[in-house]
Amino acid sequence: MIINTSEVYFDGFLRVEHRSYYAACAGNHIDLRRAEFLTISRLSQNPDRFVTGKEIWQYVWQTEKPFNQESLKVYIYCLRRKLEPHGIRIETMVNVGYKLVSVQHSRNV
Repeated sequence: MIINTSEVYFDGFLRVEHRSYYAACAGNHIDLRRAEFLTISRLSQNPDRFVTGKEIWQYVWQTEKPFNQESLKVYIYCLRRKLEPHGIRIETMVNVGYKLVSVQHSRNV
């Protein structure tokens, strides 16, 4: 059962508490920096679709920084390195965006 509210995303494996900046896989806390957490938070709020790079950038940095596709790719790369040991992937669809995939959850479906 997937729980996806404005406060919590939980798919039975990955838990993201949007307001408290908490993310965990199988009960194990994942240490994320602010931008990394906000990225996974945005992706988990939209689990059934690809989220555009601009949408992620705007959610994370709002108007503080102009959109930079190359910088976003670096942030996504770093986030992937932290999530993959936990069985979570970020899929890329070129010219479309990014999507969060819980490997553990997709095996159980």
